[in-house]
Amino acid sequence: MICMSRKKLLVLGIGNPILSDDAVGILAAREIRNRNIPGVDVEELSASGIEVMEVMLDREKVVIVDAIMLPDGHPGDVFILREEDFLKTVHASSPHGINLPTAIALGRQTAPGRMPGEIVFIAMQVENIDTFSETLSPRIESKITGLVDTVEGELRKGSNK
Repeated sequence: MICMSRKKLLVLGIGNPILSDDAVGILAAREIRNRNIPGVDVEELSASGIEVMEVMLDREKVVIVDAIMLPDGHPGDVFILREEDFLKTVHASSPHGINLPTAIALGRQTAPGRMPGEIVFIAMQVENIDTFSETLSPRIESKITGLVDTVEGELRKGSNK
């Protein structure tokens, strides 16, 4: 059996950069990259599913940053979910392929030794993911620094597994 060294931390920003607030995960990931945090790699994806699983392989910890729309959420609210929390949710689904929980479960079954020991999902409640725009809505734009600070705080904890 080949033992591959695992890279420590990955921030994975997910979203669509031309659908207004749906870009919040990608924009937060770019800001994390600009902060040059040692030992942290940053990736951006506009897809979900198998592509997400592949990017996560051989990491100790992955922090996924994305937009979320919950019925009782307020724009700018930030939610931190552990893997066991978001594997049960329907909110992380995608009409364009397999959803995030399915991709993670598939990875745990097909590549158990290569999946991260810890996956954290940090999401911001957004208000507009239907408008073609390369800018965030004003309320979300004003809260993105808080989202990035939350992601950085999670990264500074390191891996718990």
